[in-house]
Amino acid sequence: MRHLVSHTQLLNPTPRMTKHHTVIGDGLTAAEFAATAPLSPGDRLTVIGPNVATLGRGVAYARAPVEAPWRYAYLLNSPSYAVDPDFAQWMPQNREWLIEQMSGRRPDWLAAGQPWLDTNDLASLNAPREIYGDFSQQRTATALAALRTRGIQVELLAASVTELGTGPNGLTIELDDGQIISADSADVATGSPTGQRFDGDSSDRAFSQLYGNESSIAEKIGPRGSIICIGANAAMLDLLRLCQSIQADDDIRLTAISPHGQLPVALIPSTTKSPKTIELNPPYDTADAFLQDLFKLKQQTLAAGENFEELRAGLRLLFMQTSLSSLLADAEEARKVARPLYRAFQGGTRDSIHDFQRLMKSRQCALLPGEVSSIETNTNQATVHYRDNDGKRQSIKADVVVNCAGPGPLSRFDPFTMKMIEHGWISSCHHSGGIMTGEQCRTSVPGVRYLGPAVTSVGDTALPIPFYDALRLRLTVQALNQAPIEST
Repeated sequence: MRHLVSHTQLLNPTPRMTKHHTVIGDGLTAAEFAATAPLSPGDRLTVIGPNVATLGRGVAYARAPVEAPWRYAYLLNSPSYAVDPDFAQWMPQNREWLIEQMSGRRPDWLAAGQPWLDTNDLASLNAPREIYGDFSQQRTATALAALRTRGIQVELLAASVTELGTGPNGLTIELDDGQIISADSADVATGSPTGQRFDGDSSDRAFSQLYGNESSIAEKIGPRGSIICIGANAAMLDLLRLCQSIQADDDIRLTAISPHGQLPVALIPSTTKSPKTIELNPPYDTADAFLQDLFKLKQQTLAAGENFEELRAGLRLLFMQTSLSSLLADAEEARKVARPLYRAFQGGTRDSIHDFQRLMKSRQCALLPGEVSSIETNTNQATVHYRDNDGKRQSIKADVVVNCAGPGPLSRFDPFTMKMIEHGWISSCHHSGGIMTGEQCRTSVPGVRYLGPAVTSVGDTALPIPFYDALRLRLTVQALNQAPIEST
């Protein structure tokens, strides 16, 4: 039977149902989900996060108090060109402003970067993370303004999500301020795993984390106080730069304790900025066989004096173009790759690593291998108890202890992510300690996706390394948002 369309229907088509999409989080991933959301005029976009007023920064690129001596002290781990190509262009365009902001600061970022400043190669500098945050926040604000211009209603809610459910009208999202909002879909991007904890790591002279505690740490160590850091990673390097910002070089006394007792490899800028070509011999039957080839490649690269940053760039390019499953077919074996591969190819800020090495030679800094068991504190001092590589019990004292340890074997996450795991909407991988989602980052709740730095499996695809990479996160979000958002 033929269906006829009336003249009235042609003039007055059925109005399109508008959508309400939510983004939960306030860091770089959440910002990209919001900026590239495939919405149409009349649709609503609500972004929810405790620091949503500075959407795009999150904890990683947070803004320090203007008067803080350590403002701009924390640097990107990699040269700026390796972090974000857009940022690499932005740096030289803002040369004069950068120099003005960084002049007279301790440690002296301008002096360390003078060779690159002289050639106007600012993209090779490890920029302060706060300045990358300025760039990210600015880019996000421009994108949200463009959405509003297109007729999309954009709202930023400064709150945390406590619960999410489904009902006849779609998703029901409960906030810690008592609000309950309804939505058709949601992207959850609430950040990285939290660090492991130790008995006694939160007291008057022991701090469970560096970030957010800088003022108290600075007050306790003063101009000549000593400090013990649990961990030898990027956060430890930030702690060194905090010390450098408030103490004279000759007065720094910092000891780091970590299971491996090694610094990350310093990431030196590449002269060519060309990724190294990675040659492998797939297929591999086991994770061990795959990792052995990569570890051998690392050793050969370092022994030959080749650029480690180019090797890392080559690995990133390989894994962006080639699925791990095409190299290592067994899914269970593939999930064993992420943790050891990330550790083996972890790099760090060259300025900070070189300073730590210099201070080790003068015995002002030390790096000890050991497994920390507990921290004791009294009014004037803190004591860290640990076992050395021989299993012997050891103790070391300082004015302050700061826990900069990474996630450890049993990763924990922000409260809402933990709730999602408890509900079975996403799961954690016992091999990598990371997050496992469904295809296209879907959760088991229709209309809800999850992505963050700790994701190590998407559907049947195991990722070779977690998403601790701003560019990979942004490109992944952009690819996800090429398709219409699935609703409940």
